[in-house]
Amino acid sequence: MILYIIRHAEAIEENETLQDQWRYLTEKGRAAARKISLKIFKHGPKARLTVTSPLTRAVQTAEILAEKACRRNVIIASPLLLPGADIAELVNHLKQYGDAKRVMLVGHEPQLGILIARLLGLEGAIVPIKKGSCVALKLDQNSIEKPACFLWHLTPGKNKISSFQKAFP
Repeated sequence: MILYIIRHAEAIEENETLQDQWRYLTEKGRAAARKISLKIFKHGPKARLTVTSPLTRAVQTAEILAEKACRRNVIIASPLLLPGADIAELVNHLKQYGDAKRVMLVGHEPQLGILIARLLGLEGAIVPIKKGSCVALKLDQNSIEKPACFLWHLTPGKNKISSFQKAFP
């Protein structure tokens, strides 16, 4: 399975009248999500399944990405992509999508950075990704110690990086 791990795009800041869960994408964030979605599917096959955090900014990012991915793309909100959710449970949950060839996950830092590190066998590490960025991994459900291999990394406004060491020095 190809796994596209995407951090939500830029959102407005939390303030006294707007709680974190309701933060929504800025115009800049929406534009960045559209641009990155075009780049993602230029470099890899289109996903038919999108699993997103239920927080507003992640759902909005997921909707923009899914629109460009495939007309049959299905979006599912999962609390396992909320900040602070159990990573081991999330990794286990990914097995449920074993029949899917391509899946997009949309969520938050540091959750996604911990997930990427865990899937690449970098236990205890965090692979930080910027807002609106995508990391593509090839997931091997049968491998326990290193269930994924790095394919590429895309950051808004930059070219695709195919080397993990160059993407995350």
